[in-house]
Amino acid sequence: MRNIFVILLTTLMILPAGCYPNITGTVIDAETGQPIEGAVVLVQWTKTHGFGLTYHTVYKVLETETNKMGKFSITGAYSPFIDKPTLVIYKKGYIAWRNDILFPNFIKRTDYDTWKNNYEYKLDKFKEGYPKDKHQMFMGHGIMIDGLNKVPKFHKVLNDE
Repeated sequence: MRNIFVILLTTLMILPAGCYPNITGTVIDAETGQPIEGAVVLVQWTKTHGFGLTYHTVYKVLETETNKMGKFSITGAYSPFIDKPTLVIYKKGYIAWRNDILFPNFIKRTDYDTWKNNYEYKLDKFKEGYPKDKHQMFMGHGIMIDGLNKVPKFHKVLNDE
């Protein structure tokens, strides 16, 4: 009886680990605090396969654009077997915002470690002197090619950057 309880408790603790509910947020200009309309918001979930030598496949990829108030909403993904999602927000003239790394140094982001709802995403203006090719690489870093076919808006801005 005790073993069944331990297994049930462990299962209940593990199952929500890969559950990411719908997410809403507001994208604003970091300097002015004004909402940014038309920013492309991309979320990609992957699934890791194998042990030792692993590989990833796209589980789900979605995109949307912010409205006049800078607001967006993306549906979540529910599976205990998916990886933490990659969230990328971009508007031309701004530095892309990612939930995992920072531009221009590609260092790990430490101020956004959980899936947050009603979060304000602050975009900084793109500065003269930043290499555009490095920024393009930053935006697409880790975004899987087979997922790009499902997100035409992000694919277009990635190629136009």
